[in-house]
Amino acid sequence: MWIDITMPLHKNMPIWPGDTPFSYKQDATLTEDGANVGQITMSLHAGTHIDAPYHYDDFGKAIDALPLELFIGAVKIVDVVGVKCIQLAHVENLELHNVERLFFKTKVVQDLCHFDADFTTIAPEVIRFLANQGVRVVGTDAPSVDALDDVSLIAHHTCRQMGIYIIENLFLKDVDAGMYEFIALPLAIQGGDASPIRAVVRKMK
Repeated sequence: MWIDITMPLHKNMPIWPGDTPFSYKQDATLTEDGANVGQITMSLHAGTHIDAPYHYDDFGKAIDALPLELFIGAVKIVDVVGVKCIQLAHVENLELHNVERLFFKTKVVQDLCHFDADFTTIAPEVIRFLANQGVRVVGTDAPSVDALDDVSLIAHHTCRQMGIYIIENLFLKDVDAGMYEFIALPLAIQGGDASPIRAVVRKMK
């Protein structure tokens, strides 16, 4: 059974402070125009999304240039609920042989209407360790791998330096730790700094 690990997009959803909120409206209706046609407005970082390196590097790859095979395949989900900042001690004993994708579950309750600024971050030395183990995609149910007030974006830049791509705002409340099949492709937004995704996992037998 496939499990949806995507935050739903709706008008009251939490967004990064200052970003464009999500909105949906109809430009045409079935009754008056023969079909329902809608439009959306949103930050590319609203809800579950992939960051492109261009998000934090003017010379980094845009979202339409990312290798799609990285976002289809096996993923290891790790439970670090209650941890404020993920450190080496939380990952150095993990079995990471042939693990290219690693997701961190940091919470058991995920508020779909209010932004929680006190989210779990990832230490840069963890990024370096994971990259050296062969991990190429890191995901989190937090809105960022860096703290809200960290303008240096040190974890983001360490990911860029180590060749790791970032998925944020995963919805992992109903998923236990373990190995899963994973699918979540970005939209082909030419020159985009990020893309919303529909992320799903299925427990591996």
